[in-house]
Amino acid sequence: MSNFSVVISVYFKENPIFLRQSLESVINQTLRPNEIVLVKDGPLKEELDSLIDEYEKNYSEIFKVIALPENKGLANALNIGIKNAKNSLIARMDSDDICFNDRFEKQLKALNELDLDIVGGQITEFGKDINEVISHRIVPCEHSEIVKLLKFRSPFSHPTILFKKEVFNDLNGYDSSIFPEDYDFFVRAYLKNYKFGNVPDEVLWFRLGENKSDAIKRRWGISYARNEFNLYRKFLNINFYNYFDFLKVILLKLPIRLLPFFMFKFIYFKMAR
Repeated sequence: MSNFSVVISVYFKENPIFLRQSLESVINQTLRPNEIVLVKDGPLKEELDSLIDEYEKNYSEIFKVIALPENKGLANALNIGIKNAKNSLIARMDSDDICFNDRFEKQLKALNELDLDIVGGQITEFGKDINEVISHRIVPCEHSEIVKLLKFRSPFSHPTILFKKEVFNDLNGYDSSIFPEDYDFFVRAYLKNYKFGNVPDEVLWFRLGENKSDAIKRRWGISYARNEFNLYRKFLNINFYNYFDFLKVILLKLPIRLLPFFMFKFIYFKMAR
């Protein structure tokens, strides 16, 4: 066991089987956390509540469950979960993904040896189960390369990150009015001069599910494009972007969200990894 907290948000649409797989992958690490903060983001189905009760009973020494009265989204749930975590190191985990069994051991080693403030890792995207590999999402490892990519897209896979709680406190957490909230979090951390890194190893199986189209549809369409525009406008306002940066992402990225879906899907899986 080691002194870090894993924060997981669960909402009513989650599959109990997937949640169990996720929790088991955290518990059976080569380096187990001494705290798992599980945030119920609004009322859950009975089967989910029963599963969470089971883990809270069987692992009472490490589980902390926080029940929110209504669903207000991931950013709000993470803010509450992280604020209530007891440790100075926080790891993210989604409720339907699966950790490689040495994920935390490798990330903590990198965080300490390289003096990092935020560390992520590589992911394998899968369909029905981890034997159905769909793609690999590769992100740069060195701080300088991460910062270069930061101008154009998020240089971390959000469910893989492990970070110092002081970063979260300094930034006043995630901005729940912005989406994607993780990209905004990383940009604000960069502006505060925090040091980034990604381990070169794959650390997480990321669940796309049996229907790949459904998995990426939330990243497509006018609504997502509008959210992206608001995010880039914020980057301009906080002086992360200059006007050239702003126009470049508007002209290069937003039109992709508005393409016919079959074209967007091709670009997403064949060109954007």
